Amino acid sequence: MRGRSIFAAAAIALGTLALSTAPAQAGYNDGRCDSGELCMYYHSTQYGASSYVDYYDEEPSHHDDVFRSSGAGKGQVVGNNASSAKCEGTRYNYAIFFNSNFNGQRHNHTCDGVRRNTPGWLQNNNASSYEPF
Repeated sequence: MRGRSIFAAAAIALGTLALSTAPAQAGYNDGRCDSGELCMYYHSTQYGASSYVDYYDEEPSHHDDVFRSSGAGKGQVVGNNASSAKCEGTRYNYAIFFNSNFNGQRHNHTCDGVRRNTPGWLQNNNASSYEPF
């Protein structure tokens, strides 16, 4: 009986250790601009720090999300409120669309780690995005 108790205690200890040492995973729309994500900012580059939202792969509607990181714009809806964007560490670039569901005019945003203003016609007029190319 004592052997079973020791074995059970050892198994629990190893399980706890495995859980506590698991590596952190980058999360979609978690308020952190991680490699491979498109990060859309509330302000243009001239205004410096502002809140951003992070997308991975595709987002058919920016109107369902809010800016999550700290700074001006935190809690505001992303749709029709983003003025600049950046992405890095991916073999693809992103397309940002004027309309939801990847419709309307689009801007191809280069993923090179540089935060850039979106074109004038798209500033505060963004509605969807995806990683097409």
